[in-house]
Amino acid sequence: MVPTMRVLLVQAFTALDMELVYPLGLAYLAAHIRDRHEVALFDVNLHRADPFTALEAQVRSFRPDVVGISLRNMKVGMPHLHTDDFEPQQKTIQLIKRVAPNVKIVAGGTAFSLYSEVMMRRLREIDIGVWGEAELRFRDLLDDLEHPGQLPGMYFWRGDQLIYTGQPPGVDWKDNRLPARDLLPHAPYLASSFVSVGVQAKRGCSLHCIHCSDTFLLGHRVRMRTPTDVVDEMQALVEDHGVRQMFMCDQIFNIPPTHAIAICDEIVRRGLDVKWSAWFNEHRNTLPDELMVALKAAGCGLLSFSPDHVDDRMLRNLDKNFRHEDMLYTVDVAKRHGMDVEYSFFLNSPGEDWRSLWAIVQFLLHARRELGSHLRLFTLLMMQPIRIYPHTRLHELAKETGLIDKDHELVEGQFWNPGRLQYAVAGIQSAAHTLYDARSTWRKWRGETFDSVVKG
Repeated sequence: MVPTMRVLLVQAFTALDMELVYPLGLAYLAAHIRDRHEVALFDVNLHRADPFTALEAQVRSFRPDVVGISLRNMKVGMPHLHTDDFEPQQKTIQLIKRVAPNVKIVAGGTAFSLYSEVMMRRLREIDIGVWGEAELRFRDLLDDLEHPGQLPGMYFWRGDQLIYTGQPPGVDWKDNRLPARDLLPHAPYLASSFVSVGVQAKRGCSLHCIHCSDTFLLGHRVRMRTPTDVVDEMQALVEDHGVRQMFMCDQIFNIPPTHAIAICDEIVRRGLDVKWSAWFNEHRNTLPDELMVALKAAGCGLLSFSPDHVDDRMLRNLDKNFRHEDMLYTVDVAKRHGMDVEYSFFLNSPGEDWRSLWAIVQFLLHARRELGSHLRLFTLLMMQPIRIYPHTRLHELAKETGLIDKDHELVEGQFWNPGRLQYAVAGIQSAAHTLYDARSTWRKWRGETFDSVVKG
């Protein structure tokens, strides 16, 4: 019989200068252990005025045997303001160990998985690190905390030797449980300016973009939930938690389009009144008219695209699965179906020159002319150099070209932004930020809602 433990699941700082994000990953973990253990969720981001005092009070009152801490971001921010997040994460973990020296600290999350060895070496307060999708393995770990070596994907210290037990499998949806959303109220997240409550319809990505770390974390095999299961969760969010606006936090929602259409059809069949958005691929074959009709009928109010560029040569350099004509198609199909659109672009990517940089500006002018207010002005802020993440082909290229040292840990963020174009990038970002702020101030002065502010 496994002894019952008190398990505190903590979402560390997601980003010091951005909006709240509901801790979906921790809610999944909680669902798998709450039948065996006493579980509490705590999000330090809900207490930004004095987060460490609030965390200390929670640790002292709950008296956990185990603290599972999710390191979701290590350095993140708006394109014009990158904020180092390592120091607050370090302080958070050290505070827990100081307040409860006998507690077992188990670290996981996206940022931990990306920088796992570095995190284990820098933060010796972490007792065990869990790489990758952890729902099932965290449950099994709690069954025998003293022997983490029996499970795959575990980091731990044996004396002065850091042990890693090898690559774990991904989690199949049939083995996963619905997230335990009742352990943390949704109201603070619903009050956030951005849509902060997410739903996952799939994991994994079949694409091969050179800068993306998602395939390292989740693999290329796309694992899809049944549409019924997805909409069950959406319906529970609406009926049990009052959530009527959410986002699909898949890597790409519309690959394959048939799965996306089936989810939309299920939403319509149930008459579910909900607004949502998702990230979409730009290739015209993934955006058929049938999908667009289904999206609009099902309450999808925004097509979020992350094409990263529009120039064919640059798209090849980034190993994208679409080309400039597909980008033009995204504008056309959104216009025909009256959909709101936002884009994010990288500036000064590998091989960038003045002509390719100008192509982005030309595309945005075209999109603005065709879409009008349906082009979200937030697009202007989503232009920045590429951050270099470990375990990506861009990381290897950066080392080969001497842009970064071969032993750079990348916890302190490095960006692909070489040569003279970096000055043009700074100018473009400054101009875009000034325009966005001016337009936002004007609309707020007129008393318009945030949703209207982020539209042009």
